[in-house]
Amino acid sequence: MEIKIDNLDIWNIEAQKYWQYPKTYDINKRREEAKAIVLSGNVLGSTKVDGAWNMIVRDMEGNYHLRSRTKNVDGGFVDKADWIPQIINEIDLPKGTAVIGEIYLPNNEGSRKVTSVLNCLKSKCLERQEKGEFLHYYIFDVIMWNGKSIVEVPFEKRIKDYLYQLKDRNYSYIEIAEYKEGQELWDLYGEVLSQNREGIVITQKSAKYYFKRTPARITIKLKKELENPIDAFLDGGYEPPTKEYTGKSPETWSYWLNVKTGEKTDKNKYVEYSNGRAWIPITKNYYFNRAGSISISLMKDGEPYHLGFISGITDDVREGIVANPEKWKGKVVVVNAMMLEKIEGNYSLRHGKIMEWREDKTAEECTFDQISSEEV
Repeated sequence: MEIKIDNLDIWNIEAQKYWQYPKTYDINKRREEAKAIVLSGNVLGSTKVDGAWNMIVRDMEGNYHLRSRTKNVDGGFVDKADWIPQIINEIDLPKGTAVIGEIYLPNNEGSRKVTSVLNCLKSKCLERQEKGEFLHYYIFDVIMWNGKSIVEVPFEKRIKDYLYQLKDRNYSYIEIAEYKEGQELWDLYGEVLSQNREGIVITQKSAKYYFKRTPARITIKLKKELENPIDAFLDGGYEPPTKEYTGKSPETWSYWLNVKTGEKTDKNKYVEYSNGRAWIPITKNYYFNRAGSISISLMKDGEPYHLGFISGITDDVREGIVANPEKWKGKVVVVNAMMLEKIEGNYSLRHGKIMEWREDKTAEECTFDQISSEEV
């Protein structure tokens, strides 16, 4: 099968592969270099969705096609557009256009989970989506547009002039990548990891689209930094929550505090607040007397060693650690983070998140030797 657009057989191109730092590359140098590249202002980056790479093509006759990164046993690409009718029905591309993205399950990310659905026979794939969750499509690049090849067009222009033409539509099954740069991109990296997502992909603004693997550092996948999650335990400590709500919608906010009397209420007091009365909007955690974050530790030389605070926790833990800290003290959790930092001789987690709870392990078993010298 061939699909030619602007004299290029777009159907049979080799998918671009993103460069990653070798595992043998010094981890501290890797982090320093990656941060410098992100903050240089020379790259754009967006969230890396954990799904399966796929290209959607609308040919010059107006027909839609879907192909994966890999060929089948017969040496060709299978067209699976009919496997995802919900996506095809709303994508609305110009004729002669090809977009690159990830097929994913929004509530159950993971490439194996996607392929377990998409690699079925069409009838079984549609049935599984009907009974479970519909596949979605995350578009992050465009290489053909309206009958013209734009593989040589700089990445920044491909995004801003072409991909962003697909934004601001009423999609149900499609997401358009939102690119950031500089400090906003570095902050996004931390946010993505704190949400336990895969990471980000950064690309030089001037980069063309490369078939096969890109040269070093033209595109980079920045994924979870800790090679191994850490088993730690709750030590009973916590930090108080942020007090004042600073969101964009105080006029509809439900949690308020009278700073003179200390009274809390879940009745909106925006009118009184606007008229200079003693009411201020407060965060939900402050209203319910929940912890803002909880403290975790490791055992070092027979004593608890404070490792950091974790904020990505459920409401029952936030409430319980305040109301009954002894109940939660010593419970073991698996944590991951963007990185381990050593500041003035003390270790700490950056953007740490609880991955799971371990009932089969005690606090005494959560020893400091889990921290490798290569990770700090």
